[in-house]
Amino acid sequence: MNYEQLSLSPELFTKAFPFHIILNRNIEIIQVGQVLQRIAPEPLVNSKFDKHFQINRPSINLDFDIIKKKIRSLFILQFIHKDMQLKGQFMYQEEGEILFFLGSPWVTDVASLSPLGIKMKDFAIHDPIADFLFLLQAKNTALNDADKLTSELKQTLKIKEDLTQVALRQRSKLEKSLQYLQKTQTQLIHAEKMSSLGLLVAGVAHEINNPITFISSNLNHVAEYMHDLIELIKLYQKCYEDPSPLIKFYVDKIDLDFLLSDIPKMISSLKNGAGRISQIVLSLRNFSRLDESELKSVDIHEGIDSTLLILGSKLKENSKYGITEIIKNYGEIPLLECYPGQLNQVFMNIISNAIDAVYANKSECTAGDSQECHRKIIISTESLDNNYVLVRIADNGPGIPESVKNRVFDPFFTTKPVGQGTGLGLSISHQIIVEKHHGNISCTSEIDEGTEFIIEIPISLDKKETDDFPKNPKFTYQKEHSSFSLASHVND
Repeated sequence: MNYEQLSLSPELFTKAFPFHIILNRNIEIIQVGQVLQRIAPEPLVNSKFDKHFQINRPSINLDFDIIKKKIRSLFILQFIHKDMQLKGQFMYQEEGEILFFLGSPWVTDVASLSPLGIKMKDFAIHDPIADFLFLLQAKNTALNDADKLTSELKQTLKIKEDLTQVALRQRSKLEKSLQYLQKTQTQLIHAEKMSSLGLLVAGVAHEINNPITFISSNLNHVAEYMHDLIELIKLYQKCYEDPSPLIKFYVDKIDLDFLLSDIPKMISSLKNGAGRISQIVLSLRNFSRLDESELKSVDIHEGIDSTLLILGSKLKENSKYGITEIIKNYGEIPLLECYPGQLNQVFMNIISNAIDAVYANKSECTAGDSQECHRKIIISTESLDNNYVLVRIADNGPGIPESVKNRVFDPFFTTKPVGQGTGLGLSISHQIIVEKHHGNISCTSEIDEGTEFIIEIPISLDKKETDDFPKNPKFTYQKEHSSFSLASHVND
């Protein structure tokens, strides 16, 4: 078999396309990929194509010339012997009058490979399906690492309790050492999590941005071409008012008037969807500025908006218990000289806790009780006369008891059930605002009235004053993995 059209030797062709199929003019299989032949219950070569496969898409007759005309179309083949679909394209080689089908299994989960008798190593290098499945494996690994981190934090909590007993006997000697240990642990977890999370979010945003840019740029051309085609059809209708019966029949069959009116709407919807994805990618990229170690002048409104967009899924999960209204009272504030990635983490921790607070009493409020279910989170910003920026994040949740309010910024203190909170979110936020940015953060709350966090940050910072806060603290810490999932960061 000659593969000159593809510029590949037979050996490289088999490795590059382990699921390929080659047909002659009689629609007989003259060659298949090694993996496809291996999982088939009987030999495929020298047998009729329709004995083993059927074409699900596009809807065409099984004819050599018809397939040849559709070589630019996406084909989906059903492998009759297995519950498996192949997705790819046909290519035509004039020499020898043969058709190549180049594709791969259409699967969305690693678990679905085993029943088909397929392994990950069977996929071609750079096969997008394999890349997707490897991404799923990476996600599962990240989730497992998060579980291990939770277990380590629980063990740390137990160690803390044991140290408290020792402190009762030697309080004056060990009190400062214990506080330093807690602070060191918090900084270590913060540095590890933010570094891994920044790489993860930035990588995902980059991978999404490339294809969506391609789609968005081509949509404009598609819209222009479709407009020209529609105008051409209308011109034909105007110049040839009495077409042949065959054309009339086909016009009625495809409902041409509906197509002419619906195609522009469809393209407009595609543009809106692509724009929405681009906005999400931009928000992810803004939020993922977690490894920036230098001061930056940024608009903190962009960071807050990016945080709200990322937490949108959390709001949707609880929407059946009532809608939460996000009210943004943004004032006119200057660019803030800060560490934007760390400031985004503060907004993430506080707003995530606010969402948990407004949905605290799920059983007492249903979506039908609109008045009782009117949950609100209010975010306000303003510029103060003393060269400070004020940020207020308030909710109308059940409020915080006085005994708890005095401890909300303590490391490892949490009122959430075991496994749902580490008690580090507000502690880290306090360190970022007070020690890193030389600002102030406080909490006011009334039972059944709600809670408000008030953040004051100077507009500009003297970099020398921040050197006492380690940017990348180095500690002796043995760990098996260093990856963290997004879920481990949201709502500490």
